[in-house]
Amino acid sequence: MSPFSNPLRRSIVPLLFSNGAGSAQRDGISNFTALSALSSQYLTKFRGPLQVSFNGQRYYSTAAQVASLEPPPTDSLPSWESGPPAGRSRSQTNSFYDVTVEKYAAKPLSPLTLKKMLSFGESMGGEQLERKVIKSAQFVQSELPVRLAKRLLDLQLLPYIVVTNPHIKRVYDAYHRAFLVLKDFPEVTSMEQNQYLTALLTKLVDEHGPLLTSLAKGLKECTTRPLVGPSLSLDPFLDNMLRSRISRRVIAEQHICFQQRREGYIGVICTELSVAQILGAAIARTEQVCRDTYGTHPQFQVTGDADTVFSYIPAHLDYMFFEILKNASRAVVEHHSRIAGSRGTRLPLKSTAMPPIVAQVCKGTREVTIKISDQGGGIDEEVQPKIWKYGYTSVDPTISLGSSSASPVADFRTGAAMDPMAGLGFGLPVSRLYAQYFGGNIELMSIPGYGTDVYLRIHRLGNQSEYVEI
Repeated sequence: MSPFSNPLRRSIVPLLFSNGAGSAQRDGISNFTALSALSSQYLTKFRGPLQVSFNGQRYYSTAAQVASLEPPPTDSLPSWESGPPAGRSRSQTNSFYDVTVEKYAAKPLSPLTLKKMLSFGESMGGEQLERKVIKSAQFVQSELPVRLAKRLLDLQLLPYIVVTNPHIKRVYDAYHRAFLVLKDFPEVTSMEQNQYLTALLTKLVDEHGPLLTSLAKGLKECTTRPLVGPSLSLDPFLDNMLRSRISRRVIAEQHICFQQRREGYIGVICTELSVAQILGAAIARTEQVCRDTYGTHPQFQVTGDADTVFSYIPAHLDYMFFEILKNASRAVVEHHSRIAGSRGTRLPLKSTAMPPIVAQVCKGTREVTIKISDQGGGIDEEVQPKIWKYGYTSVDPTISLGSSSASPVADFRTGAAMDPMAGLGFGLPVSRLYAQYFGGNIELMSIPGYGTDVYLRIHRLGNQSEYVEI
């Protein structure tokens, strides 16, 4: 088998340049042209050759060579069916995974807190702004490759049936390309270089946006296989993957938005985030998608300390509110429609014919707690242990209650969030990861036959370190 046909080796060389000739050998990655163009931009700017290490050798290319590259035909790829080339052992061939990824994965992480991120962004102007931007860029360069390497190592250690799944392989290839590009990007020492790093980060954040759906689909395909599916225990792996994804997006997007100096923001952090405003926006979207799906929606009531403000990332709170409210609305409408239907009542029900969903906000000394209560019939006792498992869903595959992509704060430039995916069973577990990321949590109490209370706790002091992946 050719090493390029192995799903864990196909992406070893996203850009492999010959020495001086300007030709390229690679595995046919679909976005070769885009990566080449991106590389060409910063090669031209920095007026130096790109250096890529592969199998202990170094390869170079000038910007002009990069710009002229085209993906080679499949038959031009090297064939190692009879073994590695003369003078190169299989251990050398595999050294990239044995050395580079593992070397980076072994490095410690540097956990962040909201307070650190806020204090770093204060009092910026003139030369101080330039110094802080460059320091932020260098932190990004040192931290992101390490976090990517840890997840690459996790992916390499997955069972064969999982890692060969095309959706999972797509995730691996994208992570590996990002790891290579970030690892080899020249250290930023000027604002001019930072512009190119910022462009690269923006591109990577955008490209990695759909990967959560790929990950969810891949894992669903694997776990539903009749023989091997029940034996796969992937929740710890997914916790680390998704927690790492949240952290990487926060780091990248904080650096991108840090330079924009928006009023009331330091990077992606809103310095005076209004609970009432975010909750109100989530309620409006929930009403809309519920009405589009069922023709009606329950009413909402907000009580308590709704005027609470604190420093937080808006899209994280938006994601959690929308996911919880969406689940509560579906439960209320379906439960009471069944009851009304059994009595011969005309459907759809009016909003006033259903009990309201109540969001109660309580501001404590250290935490803000939001309790969201519904009377949607509760969760059966045998189902309750499953609700935090990835892939579990009670959503009819023909019904979708939308995603947070419609949210004005879901875009990475304003919030570092991911879209919920109705029906894939990731919404509630991912919401809990968001809450835990800066020391909060989501807890759920349900009374079968009556309703459910969801408690969202958020640290408001900003001194909790991010819950980093292992």
